[in-house]
Amino acid sequence: MKTTKRTAIGVTLIVLIGLTSWGLTGALEEQKYIDLGKDEYNKGNYDAAIYLFNKAIELNPDNGYLYNDRGLCYMALGEIDTAISDFSKAIELGPDCVEAYYNRGLAHFKQGSWGNEGPFDLAIADYSKVTELKSDYADAYYNRGLAYNQLFHYYSKPFAPEVTEKYNNAIADFDKVLELDPTYVLAHAGKGNAYYRNGEYDNATAEFDKALESMALILQKVGGKGLAGVYASRARNYKEVPEIHKSISDYEQARAFDPKLMAAIGGEASSNYELMKEYGKAVELYDAYIDILENDPDYRDYEWGYYAYKGRSVCCYELGRYDEAIEDFQTLIDKYESYLEPLAHRYLGMVYEEKGDEDNAKQNFEKAVELYSEQINSTPDSSGLYNDRGLCYLGLGEYDSAISDFEKVIELEPNYVDAHSGKNLYIEAHKNLGIAYSETGDKEKARECFEEGLRLANEQGLEETAKEIEELFP
Repeated sequence: MKTTKRTAIGVTLIVLIGLTSWGLTGALEEQKYIDLGKDEYNKGNYDAAIYLFNKAIELNPDNGYLYNDRGLCYMALGEIDTAISDFSKAIELGPDCVEAYYNRGLAHFKQGSWGNEGPFDLAIADYSKVTELKSDYADAYYNRGLAYNQLFHYYSKPFAPEVTEKYNNAIADFDKVLELDPTYVLAHAGKGNAYYRNGEYDNATAEFDKALESMALILQKVGGKGLAGVYASRARNYKEVPEIHKSISDYEQARAFDPKLMAAIGGEASSNYELMKEYGKAVELYDAYIDILENDPDYRDYEWGYYAYKGRSVCCYELGRYDEAIEDFQTLIDKYESYLEPLAHRYLGMVYEEKGDEDNAKQNFEKAVELYSEQINSTPDSSGLYNDRGLCYLGLGEYDSAISDFEKVIELEPNYVDAHSGKNLYIEAHKNLGIAYSETGDKEKARECFEEGLRLANEQGLEETAKEIEELFP
């Protein structure tokens, strides 16, 4: 840890000018604990390192760098709040402690997530302080760019001016990194992710390509795990274009460099095969994903694990492997508290319907309607929720309610193809409306819906959807 050297220098100066209250012996004892703590930290023995840094802090509680060092140990243990407290104490004792600002930025970043963007703003503030104190700190610009990347996404376009500013700031930070150090090729990957999140897929591909031209430099800086992340990012970008075969290839490269990455990319990688209707191959990837979740102690409590069970169960349903689908959907419901619970009940309704178990089908469709209704009350502008509830009403034979929901989808949903499903929900709503009207006996209205859906599908080159609609014409 860089901070240890600075700590040693600080102690030496105190001894030389005679301001220590414990004398040379105390200073040497403090340094002994620092050196031993650093050694245990580098070995990965973080609890032992904390014990030793505590001993040093007992001797010299005003040494801010000791709190910084201990904070790194807590961060490595995943005790982020405690780490932040230590970094803040280091800053309190030494307002110019660049390392503490930088490390606190890292800690704040770890606390951020989709729907919880506040920690990313805190990270940005800390990295900005670092660049103010040390204007050539390339890592600070890079990590600040990563934090800015978390604050915009093409899903939310059109952007407000302040969001566009965050995108521009991200690009500027990655450019600054490359200006300071042209060999810092991870900045190209960061810039690629900025372009991806702004919907500029060709520019994103170009940046990922630049990064991967220097694989050796990436391996040297962040190892195979970091290189896997770059491949996974380009794979996700290829999926949007869409160039599915290239996306599959890149995900395979990512897995080769970091098999555990399946815990993060398993759903994305597997869904490529779902788009191609190669459900057997998708199940194989989900199996690898779930094996990590169930057997690797680092991932047994992984909060996004429900995606694995959701994905595999849907594929098993498509393959007619209904008992396996039921088991996975039930695991999703019992093991995880997630927004996917109504979807699990909807599919269980469909599975039991296929098995001829009308009572269980009805029970699950009704439960799904109840849960979807709760979600709609919280997010009334979600077209996807209305669509899914409408499908449940179809399963229950409540066609007027289904029609109302599908009409709401058409009202809310923009006319675009989702790269993850390969479908256009706006067109799907016309198809589903046609089905609902057919069931009510209104053949004329059904034909109108099917004709509009078919026109839109052909217009957008959605051959599979067009074929589905043609087969539904009364």
